[in-house]
Amino acid sequence: MDFKVVLRLLGKLIMAFAGIVFVPFLAALAFDRDNIAVFAWTLAIAVVLAKTMMYYGSKKSNQRLRLREAISVVGCGWLLVCFLGSLPYFFSGDLDIVSSVFESVSGFTTTGVTTASSFNEFSKSMLVWRSLTHWCGGIGVIMLFIIIMPQMNSGTSYLFNAELPGAVAERTLPKIKESAMMIVCIYFGLTVLEIILLTVAKVPFLQAVNLSLATMATGGFSYYHDSLISFDSVFVEVVAIVFMLISSMNFSLYYKIGRGDWDAFHDDMEHRYYLLMLVGAAALIIGNLYFSGYMSLHDSVRHGIFQAVSIGSTTGFASDDFNKWPEFSRYVLFILMFVGGCSGSTAGGIKISRIVILLKASWAELLRTLHPRIVYSIKMGHKVIEPETIANITRFFFLYILVFMVLTIMISLTGLSIMDSMGLIAACISSVGPAFGIVGPTATYGDISTFGKVISICAMLLGRLEIFSLLVIMRPDFWRNKQNW
Repeated sequence: MDFKVVLRLLGKLIMAFAGIVFVPFLAALAFDRDNIAVFAWTLAIAVVLAKTMMYYGSKKSNQRLRLREAISVVGCGWLLVCFLGSLPYFFSGDLDIVSSVFESVSGFTTTGVTTASSFNEFSKSMLVWRSLTHWCGGIGVIMLFIIIMPQMNSGTSYLFNAELPGAVAERTLPKIKESAMMIVCIYFGLTVLEIILLTVAKVPFLQAVNLSLATMATGGFSYYHDSLISFDSVFVEVVAIVFMLISSMNFSLYYKIGRGDWDAFHDDMEHRYYLLMLVGAAALIIGNLYFSGYMSLHDSVRHGIFQAVSIGSTTGFASDDFNKWPEFSRYVLFILMFVGGCSGSTAGGIKISRIVILLKASWAELLRTLHPRIVYSIKMGHKVIEPETIANITRFFFLYILVFMVLTIMISLTGLSIMDSMGLIAACISSVGPAFGIVGPTATYGDISTFGKVISICAMLLGRLEIFSLLVIMRPDFWRNKQNW
């Protein structure tokens, strides 16, 4: 382990974080001067920490970044950024230390839940900070970091793939740095477009910015505690649906379409499976809401489609209190929480590509049982999936479910019912946010005990880093210099 390389790169990451903090600092200067010191202290701590790490880190600009160092940067980088991101909440006196960390982790992991009893507790500059943590977490703080760092061999691939996870994530351009820049430009352009559309719909500018940043991050931080229910606008919901869909599909497709490669969109099967899943889920929910007599046909279609897209994309917005919906509809939403969006997107969850490959692998095993000599290739579109990739997906799925079960048992010790515990952990580990019971779409996590908040923080981080990056840095042998990776 080359600790000097890790220190230098973490220092650069924290310096980039300081640049993000400068935005709410300017907002404090403009809107609420009482919070100037809050962001000034956060900036000072971040800059001093970054300079210290860079001073003691490696001075070589073109040094090899191996896989081990890359994993260290991803895991430690997210932990550092989430901790530093909690400082504004703590310094402002709005939240205690655990709740401050919870709020920061919720933002950067794009989970989109809060412990605050009322958003009136947050000033305008703090609301800007909450929205920014969401937006930066959606595209990945590490992704922004790759843009400003030099090319550092194969280890950079791990940094890139850690921010665009999934079974079939790909680099669109030959160089990872160029790919990252392209993705961020698309991300920024779509965010601006949504802000313009919401402003045209006469949504106040600050609310339009908040909603756009949260939608593009598939996060779910809303200007109101009851999400989009207070807006009560079909137009706002339609805009949100469109951009939730865009954000939860592979961003590399948009680049290829932009350069005229429409065949790439036609050949990509993942987004077809994803849209098919959402259409099926929406149809089931609409039918259940209407035929159970819970809603009229119009409202069933409106809220059924919106909620299926919102939960399926792991955004977590709500157009209606689905916590009161019939059991069948809530069960469909619960399943959608696990599946998530496409690889190469800002969505969380297991990812639809992994689910499809697992289903095809299971079908192949069934055929081999019936016909032992059969040769069966598993494909996604025209691409044959290698056995090693299938084995990796299987291991990931097992570990994902195992972590879900362990965390569910642990949080049930706080007094929550087993169903509420399952919904809460599923929502946190998949970065959805709102769940069922006491953490429904119109409630907050404020009533959860301190121990429950800590468990929720662990679930959010494990889900955002897809488990392996965080668990591997907790092994003592990972940090031993003698081991050669």
